[in-house]
Amino acid sequence: MAPYPHYSPSRDRKLDDARADLPHVSASDPVGRFHVARQRVGKPIAVSAWRVTTENPAVADAVGGFYGGVPQMLDAGDEHVAEVLTRRDHIPVLLDGRGAVSLRMVMRGAGETFHVCDGTRFLEPAGARGSLCGCPASLADRKAAAQAGRGPTPEVRIGFRLADLPELGVFSLVSTSWELAAELPMLASTLNAAAVPAMGVLRYGLVEFTTRSGIAVSYRRPIVEVGRTQVFAQDAVRLAA
Repeated sequence: MAPYPHYSPSRDRKLDDARADLPHVSASDPVGRFHVARQRVGKPIAVSAWRVTTENPAVADAVGGFYGGVPQMLDAGDEHVAEVLTRRDHIPVLLDGRGAVSLRMVMRGAGETFHVCDGTRFLEPAGARGSLCGCPASLADRKAAAQAGRGPTPEVRIGFRLADLPELGVFSLVSTSWELAAELPMLASTLNAAAVPAMGVLRYGLVEFTTRSGIAVSYRRPIVEVGRTQVFAQDAVRLAA
């Protein structure tokens, strides 16, 4: 893919022009990623709507043109990555069955990954693949072990097309949300029974609660809803504040 250090997309560019520049991509080669936060000085900073990154300027232009947001270049060294801070916290998506979602448990440290499992057996390293990993059976116990620094954390992967712009190709979302990991079995079951592609919504949910000590807590997390076809109505997909 050719570098584009001076990429400056026009907001008035027609969406059809962007689509004409799109490459042919495979389902195993995502054209972009959805994120729930930005990085600032190495720390995640929550935003109010979906953030999308891509190495393809035509994809960035199409996403920004449809969902709002002007593509900006990121300082990513030799990589040429565009970022789009959209104005949508609900995005209608198409998911290709149960295979569109997956979960693995990952533990990293000192710049390396040394534990990757499916919760029961190792997936990596290759020499340990298939052997028992020793993780607790319940997700609650796995979370307690992870919080104590003795166990891996979830890595949920979701692949999808944008229902509004399916020709762009497959996008991905990688999340470490324990809530999303807990919801994954039901989501996978729903996708297994649904027609392909399944219509759904990728929601950038706001979670708010007050602790017992009176401290107000709020954070954002991804939520996937399948079969909510009514949200495809224009007045139901709202602009983020």
